Amino acid sequence: MKVYLLTAAGVIFLSVIVSLLIPEGKLHKSVTFVMRIICIFVLLQPVTGIFKIKDASTASDDFFDYEYVSGVYSKHQSEQLEILLKNEFEIATDCDLLVEYSEGEFKVTEVEVGLEEKDKNLIQQIYAYLDGLGYINITVYAKSS
Repeated sequence: MKVYLLTAAGVIFLSVIVSLLIPEGKLHKSVTFVMRIICIFVLLQPVTGIFKIKDASTASDDFFDYEYVSGVYSKHQSEQLEILLKNEFEIATDCDLLVEYSEGEFKVTEVEVGLEEKDKNLIQQIYAYLDGLGYINITVYAKSS
């Protein structure tokens, strides 16, 4: 409500200043008419809110495509995890992280790591390593050939 009152006062103040600065004549009448229309629209803004009349594009969730960003973030994080595991364990992996947007932030909700080798000890080491990094829902498996 405070923002609305400040906006309304600002528009009315601007309207008065513009009408004082514009010289008398046809231009003055046109500018005064336009400023009055703007003032009416600003003053009617709360009434449109009562009837829920608003443009669908003004909804705050529509400004951000969370699904697309989650997909890009998942792909990037998967690539980075592959690099990290290659540096740490000197083995090529196929990582797939699932990143979802919830509670105002992006969170990794699932991790899958595929290995070319069927080394049970290495699978356990990678699982423990990822668990130590704070990942949840971890799946480490040997890919079938």
